[in-house]
Amino acid sequence: MRIKAIKKSPPSPSEVGQAKLKIKNCGLFFAFILHFTFYIFNCFFFGCATLPKEPPKPKVYLEVPSNEYKPIGKELAVTFIDVGQGDSIFIKTPNGKTILIDAGGTPYWKQSDYDPGEEVVVPFLENQKIKKLDFVIATHADGDHIGGMPAVLRKFPIGSLYENGIVSDQPEYEEMHRVIDDKKIVTSVLKQDASFYIDSSVKFEIFSPPSNFYFEGENNNAIAIRLIYGDVSFLFTADIEYESEDNILKTYGDKVQSNILKIGHHGSATSTSENFLKAVNPEVAVISVGAKNNFGHPDSGVIAKLQDADINIYRTDEDGNLTIRTDGKKFIIETEKNP
Repeated sequence: MRIKAIKKSPPSPSEVGQAKLKIKNCGLFFAFILHFTFYIFNCFFFGCATLPKEPPKPKVYLEVPSNEYKPIGKELAVTFIDVGQGDSIFIKTPNGKTILIDAGGTPYWKQSDYDPGEEVVVPFLENQKIKKLDFVIATHADGDHIGGMPAVLRKFPIGSLYENGIVSDQPEYEEMHRVIDDKKIVTSVLKQDASFYIDSSVKFEIFSPPSNFYFEGENNNAIAIRLIYGDVSFLFTADIEYESEDNILKTYGDKVQSNILKIGHHGSATSTSENFLKAVNPEVAVISVGAKNNFGHPDSGVIAKLQDADINIYRTDEDGNLTIRTDGKKFIIETEKNP
């Protein structure tokens, strides 16, 4: 028997393409079978993952060095001043308006003659070349919020000063009002539902205290403010606690949503309820708190809530002065630890 050798001519380009396509399709088919088998195996032993029902909320927070942040418009700057155990927030609007919310605080090494206004807030403002404060807000009468206010009021010309309307017999409150009277500073009361523009692009919405009743105690009657600049918003909650938070939620619902939340009452266990935190849904939480304070602030449970919600946490006791700069679209956070 003769075996005939057959010399086959080279395949045409079209035949080569078809062959490659068959091989590719075959490979894809077997890859699909392998992937599907692996998925079924995982589901059987570990449970199947469900796809999210909604796409994640787009982030406006920039985790980049400050020299890489390129604002597309005029900037708003908000600084949480490291005053120790207390609050003081300085705001400069895109058109140059200046606002100070509170001026209190004590360091862990507090001395009897320590004045947070004279020793921290005034030097900070002078370093910023501030000549006048257009608006000053004293959220409530606690010393860790207004203890340094007399020094500030003496040092700078004041456009208007806002309070919550509750008269107090605390010495810090009485001293502040002596300076107000001496300098004939114009004062007004802020209540829930008030809203106004600081300049043409920066809006303040007042969420607390209620306009028709008062809570017991100072904290829940503190002024809470939502600031809006373009697509970026801040919620400053002073010392409000669960009662005031609940009232705000009942009144405003999901309108409380804000990118940056100043945690209430220095991170106390009596503030930042789960419902309130869920409604605000912030990207960043700022806690104004003193190192080695005697109150256990911030509470570990509050920190756990923030971590569980994947919220970026900043603390003045660890990070120093916190400045958030925004063009109304995105924002960046800068920290400056005092020596």
